[in-house]
Amino acid sequence: MKAIIAVNNLGFIGKGDKLLWNNKKDLSHFKRMTIDATLLVGHRTAQSLPFLSKRELIVVDRRDHSTLHYYDVDWCIGGKVTYEKFCKYFTELHISHIDNNEIGDVTFPNLHNLNPECKVYNYHF
Repeated sequence: MKAIIAVNNLGFIGKGDKLLWNNKKDLSHFKRMTIDATLLVGHRTAQSLPFLSKRELIVVDRRDHSTLHYYDVDWCIGGKVTYEKFCKYFTELHISHIDNNEIGDVTFPNLHNLNPECKVYNYHF
């Protein structure tokens, strides 16, 4: 499974279950990368998403992952707890660095269990 995340200059990924920015280039990048894919997303993050056409969402509950087959998922798209819980399965991590200095309430996840063979790709918007 691959993962895609956006983070600002201060290390924040969101505030109030929403992104801190509206970066059209990053949103276009997200769409291009995840179109026609199966996306893994946490419950709270899923509630804040707009309709994502041509993508299937698998919404995970924080408490029970026993029925989830991570190998059926193309992309993990967050939130923070979902990234942390599933990072051991990531084969690729795509990080969008957004030139933004807003203060949020959700910071970049702790990926200390990241698959050591995971390839990391960085983008700057």
